[in-house]
Amino acid sequence: MSTPPLVVVEGLTKHYPVREGLLIPREVGRVRAVDGVSFQIAGGETLGLVGESGCGKSTVAKLLVRLVEPTAGSVRIDGVDLAALDPAALRRARRALQIVFQDPQASLNPRMRAEDIVVEPLVIQGAQRGPQLRRRAAELLEMVGLSAAQAGSYPHEFSGGQRQRLGIARAIAPNPRFIVCDEAVSALDVSVQAQIINLLQDLQRDLKLSYLFISHDLSVVKHISDRVAVMYLGKIVEIADKRSLYRAPVHPYTRALIASIPVAHPRLRKPSTRLAGDLPSALAPPAGCAFHTRCAHAGDTCRSQAPPLRPLGPQRLVACHFAERFASASDSSSF
Repeated sequence: MSTPPLVVVEGLTKHYPVREGLLIPREVGRVRAVDGVSFQIAGGETLGLVGESGCGKSTVAKLLVRLVEPTAGSVRIDGVDLAALDPAALRRARRALQIVFQDPQASLNPRMRAEDIVVEPLVIQGAQRGPQLRRRAAELLEMVGLSAAQAGSYPHEFSGGQRQRLGIARAIAPNPRFIVCDEAVSALDVSVQAQIINLLQDLQRDLKLSYLFISHDLSVVKHISDRVAVMYLGKIVEIADKRSLYRAPVHPYTRALIASIPVAHPRLRKPSTRLAGDLPSALAPPAGCAFHTRCAHAGDTCRSQAPPLRPLGPQRLVACHFAERFASASDSSSF
């Protein structure tokens, strides 16, 4: 019998109401930030989540740790539905899941010392301050490549990469099983990015962690992920293992993203699949397939019917009416 997934997300939806009127506001529309997202993450697995800015990736991150309340859908960690928990039960459940934010400068309290920052989750969970907690802080700092001698330093005394290491140390403090990395390396220099990625992989191996790794950098996602989910305008349009997705992307949007990855040597460059137009507004998404306004292959069916995310082979899900046609195309990108 196969092991059940650690994280199960089903129909996750977040719509933000738009209201007009000063004295008696009335709802005039809804921003469909996330619109029916479903995926699973196994224990010890890293699922990459990619897509253009504004497609809803960071909203998914906040929904997974319930920093914002979903409009609909469910997030289950080890079979427990987070949306059904009261505040006290949610606080206990958060020992199993944590988040690493994009901006380490904004996500750390500038008035707190490093040791207080990394053990703050333990204090929230009821741990008493004292020598034992200080020893735990020193241990966490060393686990992420910092020195115990830096325990008394404040965030402004660290570099950007060191501040992100602090954020990671805080995330692993309560011994979670699942961590959401929301653009965790995008604000860092390339050389520092590599160090942080290596650190995350080492911690995953040693602590048996699962990650949702959100990024717009497809090269980084290819390096760290086991599977990749591609998101467009609040929906998942393709999920596959990374080798299959980068070697032979199926959805036209995925094909365009993969083709846009920079290649250093001119002889290795391939004709790019250019996207026409801009990302539509989440306030008024197109009818039918949300991508049809930018897709060169769109037909009448695409303009009238939204394609479901359906299986295409044993390890791939695609939301496209013509997925079989693209899967057999001979001009797929190869990496």
